[in-house]
Amino acid sequence: MATEVACRILGVDPQVMLETAGLGELTPGRSEARVTAQQYFDCWNTMEVLSPRPDYVPYLGVAISRGPVIPVFFTLSCAPDMETGLRRLAQFKSLLGPTVMRVFRDGDLLRLEYESVDARVPMPPSLGALQLVVAVENIRGATAHLVCPVAAGFDGSDEERHMIAGHLGIMPERSQAAYVAFAPEDAKRRFISENATLWADVEADLKLQLAAQNDRLPIADRVRGALVDLMPAGRTGAEDVGLALGISRSTLQRRLREEGTSYQEVLDAMRRDLAIRYLTKTSLRADEIANALAYRDANSFSRSFRKWTGLSPLAFRQADNESSVSGESG
Repeated sequence: MATEVACRILGVDPQVMLETAGLGELTPGRSEARVTAQQYFDCWNTMEVLSPRPDYVPYLGVAISRGPVIPVFFTLSCAPDMETGLRRLAQFKSLLGPTVMRVFRDGDLLRLEYESVDARVPMPPSLGALQLVVAVENIRGATAHLVCPVAAGFDGSDEERHMIAGHLGIMPERSQAAYVAFAPEDAKRRFISENATLWADVEADLKLQLAAQNDRLPIADRVRGALVDLMPAGRTGAEDVGLALGISRSTLQRRLREEGTSYQEVLDAMRRDLAIRYLTKTSLRADEIANALAYRDANSFSRSFRKWTGLSPLAFRQADNESSVSGESG
């Protein structure tokens, strides 16, 4: 959950947040750069203080789940059932911040636990609460069912626990671990959003994103991995990618030239491939796709898509649907 996206949802100025958190040397454009777990949690605590909303945790959790397209969440929604999706999500949870997600059986119950990646730096209680809200909200969206956990807890005050109790459908207990547990019948509940073909593509992208910091990979692959993370936050500039990879813009462009390509070519190819994926394998609207690909608006996205394919996004989707129906009839 990128800090800049969270700031926008909460109505907090990202630069003010960074300065208040003692990270004024970073610009909002560097919010994807590597920081320590403590610095990340300092940002979260600062957003909490600056947020004008008293219900910031459930509000942010619902907005993240229903709002911007975040590729990591496809790990859950594309799965055939809750348990499979949660176990997939746990593999890539580190892409959302310095937290670890564990999924395991606790007797008959399916239990999720969240903690800091650094045992010396505890996760803020309210961030633990956010994890619970996001998990429950995503599960409800994927099942089209008002799934309620049978148990939950985090190390929060009475006020913080009451803040999310109404959303969870259960009063979380005061516990050192941030956790949520589901009944066995819910753990195997089928997802209406299951999408095996989309998952195959998304899994490859997320693995590439995890490997984006590996200096031994071709720079074009590292750029694509970084863009998977940056685009939902509205960042597609060469400077943004260079900062995320820890190299200068000029070095990035030089290394891409050495591989026979350019930054714009990599960005266009990435956007084209993702656009076609979303149009043919999801029901996302054109404006939602435009936002996911960091376009200014749907018209800008449509112009680019026509240049790539000769068709508008809607016409391309209709043609694909007709082709699928024709193939099934044959």
